[in-house]
Amino acid sequence: MTVTDVKKKPAPDEPPYGVVVPVRIYLDDLDGFGMLNHVEYARVFDHAVIDFWTEAGWVLDPSTSVQAIREVHLTFHQPVMQVGEVAVHLWVDEAGRTSVNYRFRVLSADRSVLHAEGSRRLVNLDPATLRPTPLTDEQWSYAAPLLADHVTRPAT
Repeated sequence: MTVTDVKKKPAPDEPPYGVVVPVRIYLDDLDGFGMLNHVEYARVFDHAVIDFWTEAGWVLDPSTSVQAIREVHLTFHQPVMQVGEVAVHLWVDEAGRTSVNYRFRVLSADRSVLHAEGSRRLVNLDPATLRPTPLTDEQWSYAAPLLADHVTRPAT
């Protein structure tokens, strides 16, 4: 897996920030019509996010940090019709003290076809209380490549 900087090769109509992460589509991801099943698009995005954070050095440890998904929105444009790789362009479009809103686009591997786009808001939770807690300095540091130009860290 290689995360690429969007600025190096933006696709048409893509924001010039964020990262692009390749994600593999497998045969069992396709439905009976040979299309990527609609529920798999959110999973494809989730795989891209996890791959990005893992490659950045983040250790997913629920005893120290928990992120809960608050909402997901998807818009479908053109179905993925085969196994192989897609490119997931993702970025943080909005961030608060305790939450972030990711935007994403699922593109063909060559980034010429927009298959779907959407957003996902998550809330950072204290692992002991499961109440919202501020994003850490470490999380902000790892997230730097994802931040849209207009996103800044709110005052504490």
